[in-house]
Amino acid sequence: MTVRTIPEGGSITLHKYVEEFPGLIHFIYIDRGTGRFLAPDMADCVDMLTPNTVSEIVSRATSAVREGYGACVWRRGALHVCAVRWFERKGSSLRPSAPPHPAAVRALPPPGDICGAFYRQLVELSFPDQSCVCVKELVCVHVGLVPPATAVQQARALAHAVIDLAGDDHHHLL
Repeated sequence: MTVRTIPEGGSITLHKYVEEFPGLIHFIYIDRGTGRFLAPDMADCVDMLTPNTVSEIVSRATSAVREGYGACVWRRGALHVCAVRWFERKGSSLRPSAPPHPAAVRALPPPGDICGAFYRQLVELSFPDQSCVCVKELVCVHVGLVPPATAVQQARALAHAVIDLAGDDHHHLL
């Protein structure tokens, strides 16, 4: 896994996003191609979200990917979660011409490490004749009532903001 330091003045705290994304209390951006992930410090939301809760949320998002979904939205008590997965090649988003059958995705080895066999094989199933395709994911956690359409819209905007902060060279998302 690559550890990337954020330049001084570019720290990743949730305060930066609160005004632009009402209700957002935490997010995790994952680049499965490079093995990088980015998330704000949990100190900003420790009274609403525990590390165990985040682990359960990531596990559920991973299960949705394993079932063949590209996005899912659910509620966990007062928390509303939006998880989105997309494919990119050279900075451009891609859609499979024929998405793999959910049974074929379920037959893959279970997702494990950040750049594991599951994601490589998912790319091979989705894009059998293409190379250099990577998987990106974003999990957003909101508190309070957030309509699913708003959560997805915020996830798209947040993905752009996070990629700029992470120094990713690719800006075409979702």
